[in-house]
Amino acid sequence: MTTEQIRHLKPLWFGDELSLLGHLHLPRGTAYDIAVVICATPFGYENIAGHRGLRILADELAASGIASLRFDFPGTGDSDGIQSVDSWRQSVSSAVARLKRETGCRQLGVIGVGLGGTIAITCLDAGLDIDKLVVWEPHLSGREWLRKHRAYHRLAAGAEYASSSPSPSAAATEELSGFPMTAELAKGLTALDVTKYETGLWPESRSRPAALLVARDLEKTGGRHRDVLSIRGIAALGESWDGLDQMYVEPHLSIAPKPLFARMRSWLLEGVGERSSFVVGQQVDESTSTRIGANGMVEEIARYTEGDGGLLFSMETRPMGRQPDPTWLVMLTGRAVRHIGPNRIWVRMARELAERGYASVRLDGRSVGDSDGSGNGLMPNEEYYQEHIYDDIEQIMEVARVNGAQRFLMTGICSGATASYQIAWRRNDVAAILLLNPLQLRHDPEDDERAKIQLAKKVRFRTERLREPGFYLQILKGEYSFRKPLKVIRTRFAALFHRGKVMLDERSYVYRGFHDLAAKPVEIDVFVSNDDPICISFLERHFGIDFKGLPGDRIRVHRCPDADHTIRPLRAQEMFAGVLREALARISGRSV
Repeated sequence: MTTEQIRHLKPLWFGDELSLLGHLHLPRGTAYDIAVVICATPFGYENIAGHRGLRILADELAASGIASLRFDFPGTGDSDGIQSVDSWRQSVSSAVARLKRETGCRQLGVIGVGLGGTIAITCLDAGLDIDKLVVWEPHLSGREWLRKHRAYHRLAAGAEYASSSPSPSAAATEELSGFPMTAELAKGLTALDVTKYETGLWPESRSRPAALLVARDLEKTGGRHRDVLSIRGIAALGESWDGLDQMYVEPHLSIAPKPLFARMRSWLLEGVGERSSFVVGQQVDESTSTRIGANGMVEEIARYTEGDGGLLFSMETRPMGRQPDPTWLVMLTGRAVRHIGPNRIWVRMARELAERGYASVRLDGRSVGDSDGSGNGLMPNEEYYQEHIYDDIEQIMEVARVNGAQRFLMTGICSGATASYQIAWRRNDVAAILLLNPLQLRHDPEDDERAKIQLAKKVRFRTERLREPGFYLQILKGEYSFRKPLKVIRTRFAALFHRGKVMLDERSYVYRGFHDLAAKPVEIDVFVSNDDPICISFLERHFGIDFKGLPGDRIRVHRCPDADHTIRPLRAQEMFAGVLREALARISGRSV
């Protein structure tokens, strides 16, 4: 969507006891007398992966004349509070009430996705009255959702990681794919079950919302989902649509199912009349601030800033009521992960450091998270390494300078690490960078090819299979394909042919760049996950085995065992946080 199409977009904080962040999308031009709250899956990796898709849904609704409010549940995303089913349920009611006040629409609806749909149903049981309900692949119970994600955690983490779950939080009893799971949340999810219904929750006199049930295969699951609604007296229209799995894959591969969104729009508009357009001057706010934490010692300012490519979303976190240290942090994400950072670590670190007197900024680049842009997943890799990305970051840094920043510590993961490095060269106020699993320092197709060859050299054809009788039986049955081993052999020959290209070039632009930047001077820390082979091979390609070409007092390498690219293990996140605190203390001159 262009800036002109979605100019009625503003951040807002709401909630009676907690500060919850919402993003209000208002129609431009023709508007209809209906507004909807969008309830995402509130917790875990699905929340990270599906965020951009739901931003696109809200844009599509606004373009059709429907106002909508996206929001972060308590203890998730940018919202304050603890994670519990009860607080999540209350927040849906708060969001609906706030949307009604903001828009004045007479008809209200809720779109619940996955576990967000499950929670929406329990809100109706608790007395929430709405006119229209869309539930998209809702889980029948929290136990079902929890079982699925515990299995995913074991699969993704591996036996060693999954069996050890030390946590930086005393309240966390287990780890769920990089997120701390409290005992209260686990208990609440286990008890959540919408198939159980207490007679009397829905008296006959109470009006029922019109409902649209969306599932990938109604023949298999639609009956049980319809039963959940019918026992409440809700007659649902069921339709089979695919798309949720494609939206819940890795964030940079996530694709929003726009045909389904178009169907949701047309269904929501059935029987709804037009209303007067929203007035721009009354509806657009550039920023909004709130107090965060039980003691209210942290201030957070959510902003939409006009950039060259549209509206840029950023979050500024600072100590409440006092001038922060002149050393500010800039926290950048990799590829399509929004500004909360990998596994929400940026939010936790920003608020912890604000209590210690430091301010920070985290932001979304174009087509990422809550910022404008036409990207809808599967963007070419080079799109995350463009000069305009660095221009957008610098624009937000200038806002920070107006608010008191004098020097910066920049940190980022993946392409965010590249951006930190590039901006340190472009500016004189960057005192330090902390690069988390960098894969390149600029978009370099030639180096990408070298990386493929280097990794291929580490792949070995399993000759021991030649001694296995079952191997020959597979061949006779036609169950074995020679395509993969032939590809390995072919690539290994190519690696030998290009052997000179993959040997350490001590004068490569990466080698020179690190050393020259350190001499600028800029303090450099590199945090590397040992289970990230692409990052390891990148550094070995330019600095040799064990990165021996990275000497110097201003260049430090920190290797984290048993951690993946996004440092999902909580102990890896804590190790990274310790490195960040040390780097900040080094350039600010005071303990952190």
